[in-house]
Amino acid sequence: MLDVNLSGLIGQPEVSEFLRGIIARGRYANAYLLHGPAGVGKGTAALAFARGALCERVPGAAAPADDGASLFGDAPVAVATGDDACGECRACRMSQRLAHPDLKFVFPVSGEEKELDGTILETMEAMREDPLHVFRYEKAASIRISQTRELLGELAYRPHSAVRRIVVLRDCDRMREDQFSALLKSIEEPGTATVWVLTTARLSRVPVTIRSRCQKVRFAPLAESLVHDLLVEQAEVESPEAQLLAALSGGSIARALSMVGAEPSLREQRDSAIALLTPALEGRPAGLWDAIQKATGFNKVGREGLRQMLEFHQLWLRDLLRARYGAPLESLANRDRADVIGRLAQGLDALEIRRRLMVTEEALRSIDGNISTDLTLFSTLSRIAGKRIGEGQWPAHTTARWDL
Repeated sequence: MLDVNLSGLIGQPEVSEFLRGIIARGRYANAYLLHGPAGVGKGTAALAFARGALCERVPGAAAPADDGASLFGDAPVAVATGDDACGECRACRMSQRLAHPDLKFVFPVSGEEKELDGTILETMEAMREDPLHVFRYEKAASIRISQTRELLGELAYRPHSAVRRIVVLRDCDRMREDQFSALLKSIEEPGTATVWVLTTARLSRVPVTIRSRCQKVRFAPLAESLVHDLLVEQAEVESPEAQLLAALSGGSIARALSMVGAEPSLREQRDSAIALLTPALEGRPAGLWDAIQKATGFNKVGREGLRQMLEFHQLWLRDLLRARYGAPLESLANRDRADVIGRLAQGLDALEIRRRLMVTEEALRSIDGNISTDLTLFSTLSRIAGKRIGEGQWPAHTTARWDL
């Protein structure tokens, strides 16, 4: 994460070109909001952009006072014509260790307030040591008010050594409303000395007042082939396992990495989820309920466990659709069960598979609400086994009216 430049971003060529163009011109907006699915490189890009903006060899950056070598042994800087971090100057070396005084990196943390400093230091050290570090929010995590208060205090002073200060606010949607209000003035009028770079995977949870004052940069999900190659080459995952991980990741490298080495194995979890279809399709509601209770540990799986079970069903349906219309074996996420998929696909057409996909998609959209895991899974699988064409269609609603 910390050694990736903008030119090395995976699967985001348009974003890379756009951010490098900003650095090359040396003209920065007040704030940038990097948004898109979780785990597709927003945090990596934000830090790479910050390193590029602080690099001593890009236009508008701080230059040495004379043409001689500095006390730190750096070579003299000639003409500033770069559009990315050079990785060689003193500023690049400091920012790569998150030690640059003009790079402020704020991120959500879990745990007690009295242990906040230790938690932050541990996380930053993990980022330095592990190039594939993944931010996991297994417990309630948020950007604390003490973090933002300290940050706003530092913004009252001029940058230490660079022309500008870069503030990277990771997962900014994990802040309270009063924190957004406190940051609003600084983001709206930061002056020429401060550039804000915010990231979020939940754009609708960022207040409109913040979004409207940022230049938005959209990140797209990554191709399965890119996720597969990264897992094989950098995480040393076997190709068959990487194929399933890449398909289940939804284009998110972070999510794929978080599932590496899962216990029970990913295929065992897949088999357990798909086995629930049998009593549903056989029309045995009592058997389906008993199977769901065992699979969820009597409603102890939680929302992320439910999400993964539903996504196993989505991948299964996708493979059925591909097999039904002659896709090659290599394109199947569940290729180890290609014979079963091929047999089942003959009895389904595209319209029925689409109906079932709509049912699972509706269930996935409901996960963030006040739901019961076992009841949601029971309802979804029962509707998948239904025969009415209109079942599972999304009702008309206006829940996304605040999205921009």
